[in-house]
This record gives sequence, structure tokens and C-alpha cells, in this order.
Amino acid sequence: MYGTPSNNTKHIFNSSEEETVLDYRTITISDFTQILQGIEEVANSAFMLTEGVKLSFEKTPLNMLTTVLNTHIEVIEELSKKIKVFKKRNQLLIEELKEEKKEKEQKVKEETKPQRRKTELL
Repeated sequence: MYGTPSNNTKHIFNSSEEETVLDYRTITISDFTQILQGIEEVANSAFMLTEGVKLSFEKTPLNMLTTVLNTHIEVIEELSKKIKVFKKRNQLLIEELKEEKKEKEQKVKEETKPQRRKTELL
């Protein structure tokens, strides 16, 4: 029905540097598509950075070197910004994945823990 409020609204983060506390909500398919799009954006920026190392310096190597270095510094700054945005947008899903990993590791530790021998006093 139109105008019915939904409980599964996305979290809105403010632009402050402080850590935001998340209220738990169920994870939806849109969360997975959003994290995949974020990974693709970060990967494209990283690809620009790695391919820039293969540039030639032509006839004016010093001028080209400064241009290449400045461009790489800009790409690194842009990459760090994209990673911050990625973490903010996908914080709920990232936290859930970390918790799953911890639970699996804890379960493996408990299963592989050797049993202690019971000693009897005579």
C-alpha cells in the first residue's frame, strides 16, 4: 500500500569523522549489490594507480616525472576517500561478515581443542 513506512530503511551517515553506532536490521539483496559496486569503484581507482607506473617519459623526462608523481598522489588520495566512503556505506554488511568469521574461527577452535584427561586419586 502506498505511504506505508518500511522498517528496512538504509542507514544515513553524517559526514563527521566520528564512529557511527549501527542499529541492527536484516541484510537485503540491495546491500550485496551496493558492496559489489563499491568494490568495483575501488578496484578501478587501484587499476589506474598500477597502470600509471608503466608510462613512458618521452623527450622531457623531468617534466613527465613530476606530472606522473603528482597524478599518482592525486589517485592515492582519491583511493583513500573511496575506501572511506565504501566502509561507511557497507558498514552493516562488513560487521556481519566479521562476526560470521569470528564465529567460525571460534567453532573450529572448540572442535579442535584437545580433551583433558581425567585423573583419579588413588
